[in-house]
Order: sequence, then structure tokens, then C-alpha cells
Amino acid sequence: MSYTTETYEADTAQLRQIDCDIIALDEKTLEAERRSYHTFFDVHVVQTEDGYILVEEADYGELPMHLIDQIVYTATGKMDDEF
Repeated sequence: MSYTTETYEADTAQLRQIDCDIIALDEKTLEAERRSYHTFFDVHVVQTEDGYILVEEADYGELPMHLIDQIVYTATGKMDDEF
């Protein structure tokens, strides 16, 4: 299989986009885990058209279905009332 310049550039651009998406998801996942230690509520990573955002259940009460459908990761709230 031989590559033409156009297909090689297209493949390279696609790989760069995938890498950027993976890095952005990893960063939001780590941020959700850090935030979960300071809350009673679950922290969700939600995929949007512009990237990823964090949504804490306490921020919005019951989450609307369009947000639930876009959740890609959930960090369970780890704060505990009992000492």
C-alpha cells in the first residue's frame, strides 16, 4: 500500500485530532476525580460540540436527558459526613 501526499496528510490530521480529544478527555477525567473528593454528589464529564465539560449533579438538580446521553465518565462523590 502506498500513500499519496493527500492521504498521508489526511491520516496525520485525523490522528492529531484523535490525540487532542484523548488528552482533553484525560484532563477532564482527572479534574472530575480531584473535584469528587470535595463533594457529596457525582461529577460527570459531558461531551459537547466544543469539547468536554464537568457537571456536578448538585449544580442542576436532576440532570436533563440531553446531558445524560452525553456523559462519558462519572466520578462518584467521595466526601463523607461521618468522621
